[in-house]
Amino acid sequence: MSNLSFRVIPKEDGQWDISSPTGGDSENICIDYKELKAGQAVNLYYELADCPEWEFAENGTYFSDAKDNFNYQLTSIVANGGQSLIVSISSIIPAHALPAELATKLADNPDEAISGLLSESADYEVNFRLVAKNNANSESKMRYFSQDPRVILQDMEPH
Repeated sequence: MSNLSFRVIPKEDGQWDISSPTGGDSENICIDYKELKAGQAVNLYYELADCPEWEFAENGTYFSDAKDNFNYQLTSIVANGGQSLIVSISSIIPAHALPAELATKLADNPDEAISGLLSESADYEVNFRLVAKNNANSESKMRYFSQDPRVILQDMEPH
C-alpha cells in the first residue's frame, strides 16, 4: 500500500470531492508503516477529474501542521500541466513523536532553545491541503484550498 490514487474535483465553495477510484477511504487515509520496506516512501497521486479549467497551483500543497515532520519527509510535485499532483511521504521513523506538552512549549517559545523527550506514540498525522487555481477566474492570484485529507501513519496492530 505504498502508492494510492485519488480523483479530485475542486470547488470554489464547500468541500472538495476527493475520491479513490478503488473505493478506498479518501478522507481518513491510514497507512501501516510496518507494511513498508525500510526506506520505502508512500506516494499519494491526485488527478483532477474532468476539470480542464482547474489546475494544481504552485507546488500543489499547503502543509498546515508539521508537528512530527522530523519523523518523515514531505514533498509534493505538480505534473502533467497542473492536472496531477504527487505527494510523497518518505524517511518515516516510527515511535519518535513530540508529546503535546513539548509541541506546545516549542510553539509558545520560538526564541528559546528547548530540549525534551520524544514520545513513543505510533500515529503521526500528516496535515496538508491541496491547492488549485481556476483559470476561468479573472483573478490570477485567487487560490482554492481543499479540506485536509487526514493522512495518518500508524503502527497498526496485527490483524
